[in-house]
Amino acid sequence: MNTRNEILVVGGGSSGGVLAILLSELGFDVALVDTRDPKLPFEPDSRAFAIVRGGWHVLEAAGVADALLADAGPLLGMEAHDQNGVLPPAFSMFDTTDLPQARPGEPLGYMIEVDRLNLAIRDRVEQCANITRYAPDTVKRLEYTNHGVQVELDSGNRIEAELVVGADGVGSMVRELADIRTIGWSYGQAVVAATVQLEQPHHSHARQWFQDEGPFAVLPLTGNRGNLAWFRKEEAGIATAKLSREALESEINKRFSHLTGPMTVLRDPLAYPLRLRMAEKLIANRIALVGDAVRRVNPLAGQGFNLGLKDVAALTEILIESRRAGLSLADGAQLEAYQQWRRFDGVATALAMDGINRVFSNDNKLLSPFKRLALTVGNKVDPLRKALARQASADHPGLPALVRGEPLGRLLETA
Repeated sequence: MNTRNEILVVGGGSSGGVLAILLSELGFDVALVDTRDPKLPFEPDSRAFAIVRGGWHVLEAAGVADALLADAGPLLGMEAHDQNGVLPPAFSMFDTTDLPQARPGEPLGYMIEVDRLNLAIRDRVEQCANITRYAPDTVKRLEYTNHGVQVELDSGNRIEAELVVGADGVGSMVRELADIRTIGWSYGQAVVAATVQLEQPHHSHARQWFQDEGPFAVLPLTGNRGNLAWFRKEEAGIATAKLSREALESEINKRFSHLTGPMTVLRDPLAYPLRLRMAEKLIANRIALVGDAVRRVNPLAGQGFNLGLKDVAALTEILIESRRAGLSLADGAQLEAYQQWRRFDGVATALAMDGINRVFSNDNKLLSPFKRLALTVGNKVDPLRKALARQASADHPGLPALVRGEPLGRLLETA
């Protein structure tokens, strides 16, 4: 079957699903290719995303946030503790008082479990009349025509679109077919994720302790639960995720209960290796990339999905501008504007997370004074602390309108 749509989004996960929703609501004719069968339930997933204030605004614009609120734990504060080195532990923290309160009571962001997030996005996609979904299906081939790009799927379907957006993750087939190269490296670490019940109240604070081996974080979920992110050497991390709940519970309490209080493991753990991977470009001829197809960053501060939501918001705004100006949706200058808008933020965040991980996750005694000084200064110097809070929460000037909290209808009013 041959069909034609204005925009083809490849990848129905978190970033791709949100982009398809936004574009559909703005009146674009969208096709969405998803490798997952929409009739099957999502597998249980022990990971959780910290969706910062700016990212939550994008989910609000997409009509997803309301469905998540009952399961989303508000983030009211973020703490970092240095537990390694030869000097006494250092501590840094910021909270909602370090951010402007345009909306009274608005938190820094929300914690949401990955499977619940994906379910809410999938349900919202199903409500959008302007989205034609191909699922389960995958991209097989891409070729250029006189009118756009024709994509052949494994099912044999062919879709011609003015613009193709690769939102298909770190192993992006769209990126590969567009001949966009990547750079990156392995950290030799893996993150162990698990959901636990806490006995001590978390007070909606995300807490992270830097250890010689890597950080150990407890992120606040509803019901005084916590999502653990334990950075370990890669082999040790993979082995840890194979432990039974009881064995893992014994191990984490032995190592960390003096920091967190007693913990009960509620979900089977999982582990994923840490890799840094960045695309050399965000665009090619009639192609744009968003989310993990652009970069996979160290999850140290939970910025990966939030970077993807900023990509989505920026590309949405660029496409509205193109339509308003009567330009092709794949206009080269407009796509270049998208690339310039998003490139620096993505690279800077990736390198910042890489640097923090390397400095704090080691037992180099010579670095101990500098680590302690960095955390102390970050806590005590008000302008710096507030600047870090705004950067981490995607709440500062120069961001796309949807990230700043502008409603979706405002984009339509100016179109």
